[in-house]
Amino acid sequence: MARIKAFLLNLGLLVALSFATGSLSSLFLAGLDWIQHNGSYLYALPLVGLIFQSFKVPAYLIIPATWLSHLAGASVGREGTAVTMGRVLGEKIPESPDFSKALFTKAGMAAGFASVFGTPLAGAFFALEVGEVGKINFRHIPACLLAAFFANYVSLHVYGIKHLSYPSVFLPEFSSAFCAKLALLGLFLALIAFLYKRSESIIISAFDKLPVQGPLKGILAGLILFGVFNVPVFHETIGLSSEFLLRPFTSVAPDFALWKLLATNLSLGLGFKGGEATPLFLIGSHAASGFASWLALPLGLSAAIGFVSLYGGLAKTPLAATFLGMELFGPSAWFIYFIITLIVIFGSGKKGIFSNQTWADYLPKPIY
Repeated sequence: MARIKAFLLNLGLLVALSFATGSLSSLFLAGLDWIQHNGSYLYALPLVGLIFQSFKVPAYLIIPATWLSHLAGASVGREGTAVTMGRVLGEKIPESPDFSKALFTKAGMAAGFASVFGTPLAGAFFALEVGEVGKINFRHIPACLLAAFFANYVSLHVYGIKHLSYPSVFLPEFSSAFCAKLALLGLFLALIAFLYKRSESIIISAFDKLPVQGPLKGILAGLILFGVFNVPVFHETIGLSSEFLLRPFTSVAPDFALWKLLATNLSLGLGFKGGEATPLFLIGSHAASGFASWLALPLGLSAAIGFVSLYGGLAKTPLAATFLGMELFGPSAWFIYFIITLIVIFGSGKKGIFSNQTWADYLPKPIY
């Protein structure tokens, strides 16, 4: 009887965690929506850079820190904030024999990802996969699924959050030529992922070596971004750029992928706060639709593949990418999302967007 009471208590804590995370995600998204509709204030970039270089932002202030980055126009995403927020809430719950601290932490991460994107299956498996590439703790699956679905329900039906609707994609008739073109698309996305990580490393290294420190470094970071965003080709890359998420499904604008890649690397490399998912969705889908126009691949399918596989490949989460594709674009191409994400994972190198990520011992690792 005591074990049953303890289990029910912990189950109640898991539900409370999911409700709190879904509520904070809704607040976070409402703030981003307000910022998007009221414009970015580029002249605030030096001030925001000064704040971030002068003070170490604690995890519990990640929401206002990300709002500040978006308000100033930095090209950052939102999933990192939501996942961090869920992780911080999960870590506050004490461990018990039935529910470990790791379980609550994973459940909080699942709830954050699911509620910020409206994708509970992807959120659950993102949390399960992201710690160690190729390894999942199966005991955590029920808690992550419950947290992800309930937090998403709270966001949708308690707070009325509306997520963008994407077009369903369908597969053409299979042939050897079609499969070869898909393989080329996967290798192209792997190259984009490699360039993304390499350029990010170069920017971080160069910024660290600058002869100024502290507040002056933050001001300089803001001035650099201010100058970049005033160049016409970077105008569309300011802020989240979510107004361009649907564009690659109907038209081709491949140059945007390059400018968004550089803008995101600069924003994050110079110390501004936020995630990387939405920028990578945009980079992957625009790059893939441009590449598809050369290969005569279906535009919508290629954009969907680039959307999920570039991020999933850099996050090293193939199951999460597969479920993300299914939840956003329909189930018909699920195995293509999975296979191409694997190509990106192994083609982009050992390091992804999460620096503390490890690889399961039994997995073959990239040589670079």
